Amino acid sequence: MLFSSKINKFRTVALLLIFIGIGMMYLGLLFRDALIVFFILGMLGIFASVAIYFWVGLLSTQAAQVTCPQCGRTTKVLGKMDECMYCKATLSFDPSHAPKESDPNKR
Repeated sequence: MLFSSKINKFRTVALLLIFIGIGMMYLGLLFRDALIVFFILGMLGIFASVAIYFWVGLLSTQAAQVTCPQCGRTTKVLGKMDECMYCKATLSFDPSHAPKESDPNKR
């Protein structure tokens, strides 16, 4: 479920940037000579994360909400093709991007 849709992928990258930024700040405590450099790099990572979270929030408000045909839950779709946030089913607005019909008994 970590990378189940485009919105969740962006959120995961932003969360990783927060952890990397905090880790860089802790590295600054180990290397006292470069404390300021590591602190600035950590703050840049955290600021980049905030910018990504803000951007994803704007994308999320504009994303189309659809009901997934497999699990029946409401999910958001970015672009022409995306995955369901819950069951990873491929969702598409464009018929040329629609997944091929498969065996209904196969999961």
